[in-house]
Amino acid sequence: MKNIEMKKFGSVLNGRPSAKEAVARVRQMVNGSGEDIQLDFSLVDVLTPSFADEFANGLAEHYPTKKVTYFGLEKNQSITETLKAVNIQV
Repeated sequence: MKNIEMKKFGSVLNGRPSAKEAVARVRQMVNGSGEDIQLDFSLVDVLTPSFADEFANGLAEHYPTKKVTYFGLEKNQSITETLKAVNIQV
């Protein structure tokens, strides 16, 4: 499983343009690996719906067969709620 620390993209994840850049960076990190993707939100303070939606859809577009899991959500309930609001299973 490929572990991606979302903190690498900032403690405040905001806006569609930033999410598109983050997807591009994840693509570089994954780089053809057959591994599923695990996203660590443990050090993220804010996640906006626009970022979450763009990021999740970007990953789904580029990796339709990979399983994406989310963890590190227990410290910040608002991130969990944001993910749920944009129909992401957590």
